Amino acid sequence: MTARIPIKLRQLQYFLAAAKTLHFSQAAEELFVTQPTLSHQIAELETHLGTPLFDRTSKAVRLTQAGEVLLAYAKRGLGELEAGIGALEELEGLQRGLLRIGVTQSFVRKLMPPILGQFMKLYPSVRLSVDEMTAGEIENCLAQGELDLGIAFAPALLEDTEIETILQERLLLVTGSTHRFAARRRVRMNELSDEPLALFSKEYSTRHLLERYFKEAGIEPNVVCSANAIDVMLGIAKESSVATIIPESAIEKNPDIRVIELIDPIPVRISAVLWAKHRFRSAAARTFAQLVRDRFLSKLVLR
Repeated sequence: MTARIPIKLRQLQYFLAAAKTLHFSQAAEELFVTQPTLSHQIAELETHLGTPLFDRTSKAVRLTQAGEVLLAYAKRGLGELEAGIGALEELEGLQRGLLRIGVTQSFVRKLMPPILGQFMKLYPSVRLSVDEMTAGEIENCLAQGELDLGIAFAPALLEDTEIETILQERLLLVTGSTHRFAARRRVRMNELSDEPLALFSKEYSTRHLLERYFKEAGIEPNVVCSANAIDVMLGIAKESSVATIIPESAIEKNPDIRVIELIDPIPVRISAVLWAKHRFRSAAARTFAQLVRDRFLSKLVLR
């Protein structure tokens, strides 16, 4: 039997980057290497395996069937290797390493910066990678070993996601100062039946949560604008007669907007720390999660 030359770890890393982006130039930029270097390493890997991993045309790059098969095993293998490195780092405490966190938009905007600042002061040798994502994206990245922990919403979408509730907050109606509801303290959900609304886009779990509350109130929302940015929705409410519904934690004091409670029912969103059930949890991830708990667990009960 002919001895095989071992596959290089670098080749698998380059392959995964190219498989993720399906764009060799972009993958090279993410890895801080030149495109010829990346292409050469992938070509060597294909030669070693005896099969092409990508279909390359002038218009697109796609994984071959062999590439799809290798992708699943390469992700798993590198994930296990990273877990092993993390276990070794446990021996040194929080003296080095990388902590990868996925966070939903409202947390990134207001709630996370103090926690990130505290962690960086306590553990300056640990590098942080913080990405804003939808809840679904966070769960997928956790399952694939691309994140160490996430901050998103309950309930979980995937069976392999473990959730730890940390914050319960209301979803509040926000209007401009001249809106017909501007002087109200409370508005019933069914009063929004014909009201023009700017809501989160459908890829966001908060939108689906709101739709369940609308259904409970027996109405169909009149959504005139879908957006993926809280600042956009707040700006629309401020500058027009269109109202929006925003998580309480994402709203800052502004004399040009009005914040109104919604009742019958009261829409509530539950935020959680998300983990991949069967993956190693580093000391850095566990420590960061404890900082999150310390900050938010006291706010679980709505006043």
